[in-house]
Amino acid sequence: MRRQKLPIEIVAKILAPPIWNAIDQMNEKEKKLLTTLRMVYGPLLMNGPFAVIIGQTGKMIGLTDRIRLQPITAATKGEMFYLSSEEAAIRLISPQLDRVWTPNGGEPVVGELNNMRKV
Repeated sequence: MRRQKLPIEIVAKILAPPIWNAIDQMNEKEKKLLTTLRMVYGPLLMNGPFAVIIGQTGKMIGLTDRIRLQPITAATKGEMFYLSSEEAAIRLISPQLDRVWTPNGGEPVVGELNNMRKV
């Protein structure tokens, strides 16, 4: 990420890309990007069940394996953004949430200060 100056959103697509069937159904621009990333950075693809939460200054990203063997849960409450392997852990901290969702496998979720978005 640092050496090649890649944004964390691209790194997420390298580590946990969608499965080939999902890539085949995307628009041409997205399909070309993901195909190129898989070809260039294929050895970095994470396999097996995993859920990873990465934090960096002003940003947090959650990744899960492509077939959701180890899902991740995201939630928001006002300006707060939460990531956990289970909804119960988030509700322990914030019982009343505005939105709770489980991203699809291989779909990174990025929370930024004052902004939350799906990549």
